[in-house]
Amino acid sequence: MNAIDTLEQRIACKQIDIDVASFYQTILLELETLMEDVIGTEESKGFVGMVADHVGAMFHEKYKAQLGDERMSPEVIAQVLVDLKRRIGGRFSVSAITPDTIVLQNSLCPFGVNVVGKQPLCHMTANVFGKLVSSENGYAAVELNKTIANGDGHCHVVVHLKPQQDQKDVAHEYFGVQ
Repeated sequence: MNAIDTLEQRIACKQIDIDVASFYQTILLELETLMEDVIGTEESKGFVGMVADHVGAMFHEKYKAQLGDERMSPEVIAQVLVDLKRRIGGRFSVSAITPDTIVLQNSLCPFGVNVVGKQPLCHMTANVFGKLVSSENGYAAVELNKTIANGDGHCHVVVHLKPQQDQKDVAHEYFGVQ
């Protein structure tokens, strides 16, 4: 055994919590912090929204290709949103589905435990959900009533499938081309 093998093994066996997922989460969180510091919170939300718009369209295409050409029902849309978040490390579940709304809960943020205080990243979720749902449904409005990033300990998300008179101030609206 040479000194290099011993040194490599000595370092490799240490319990250092770095892996692929934590690396990308750290990069994203640091980028968001830098954007807020340099350009401000509202502008940071705008940039995150632009990225989410593209990502949401991409995810919609992937699910649509696998699920077929039929228009997705609210039940299917809800399960797609839950499945998407599960695949990226979230723990979303469906609380309620009506013809007008999908209500989701979440107990684990895909952006990791260090997301608290990084509210613009919630707009990534809102915009991805909004783009995906409006691409399928023609319209979506997303309310982030509670978020882990805001320190609430869980997320409570309402996705409106039809316009409501009283939601203009609390929801972000998205329009798709049908």
